[in-house]
Amino acid sequence: MFKFGFAKTITDINEEDKTDELEWIPAFKLEITPEQVGVKYGTDYYTETKVFPDFNLKLIRSDKVVKDLTKHNCQNIIEAETQHSDLIPAKYEGGLKIWECTFDLGQYILEEQIELKDKLVMDLGCGAGLIGLIALLKNSTVHFQDYNAEVLKSMTIPNVLLNCDNRTNIFTKCEFYAGDWASLATLLDDEENRKYDYIFTSETIYNPDNHKKLYEIFKRKLKINGLGFIAGKIYYFGVGGGMRQFEDLVLKDGYFDVKMVWRSQDGVNREILKLTRKQHQEHGLLGI
Repeated sequence: MFKFGFAKTITDINEEDKTDELEWIPAFKLEITPEQVGVKYGTDYYTETKVFPDFNLKLIRSDKVVKDLTKHNCQNIIEAETQHSDLIPAKYEGGLKIWECTFDLGQYILEEQIELKDKLVMDLGCGAGLIGLIALLKNSTVHFQDYNAEVLKSMTIPNVLLNCDNRTNIFTKCEFYAGDWASLATLLDDEENRKYDYIFTSETIYNPDNHKKLYEIFKRKLKINGLGFIAGKIYYFGVGGGMRQFEDLVLKDGYFDVKMVWRSQDGVNREILKLTRKQHQEHGLLGI
């Protein structure tokens, strides 16, 4: 049975929320420095693995990252490690671990031969950045987003650098955003109001309290003909979120058509949903 490693039960968290509102980190853009681009990684610091067919990726070892972040007194990570927790709401959102549905989504993208060349892609809740790496290696421009800046700095960005033949491409082909989804759409509006051909996200629907924030990113930041893909489990034991809850939210709003394009019943049921803007919405936007 899949279950998130929460330090407290969901009941405890709900009780705390009633008296002490969670303070989510506002979204911000993370700038890459030449010093970061020039870092050399020893072979003991990463593993080389064929995560997907024809994709031999170099990936930073999470145990090394945790050790470094602990050494540098990163409190969010120290608290999660101390409590043996994969998630601490509004503090640490599990980005140092590659979750199961990420592999489902990556495999689906490759098997369906989704056209990524010269597209603008958002890897939302990216963690290690595997989905964004696929897009990048298929000649997309990719924006990586994760809640924790520490994850982006210590895992996502190193993974991008390890898998790029020309490291300087990171300045023109990649952008990195940290913080909460509630303020992300507004921040992206300020960044030339760019919209995406594809928004991919995996294992981000575990907390039903964040469903609306997540959905708003798709609604506000996909191009008229853009597509959204959400990979996740039918239900997240111990947390309360799941695919049907998120799907119901989208369907009630009436802005997107929702189609289940992939499903596995091996172990905990997993799905991939595709969001396509409804035709009348397209015409409405074209008329603005």
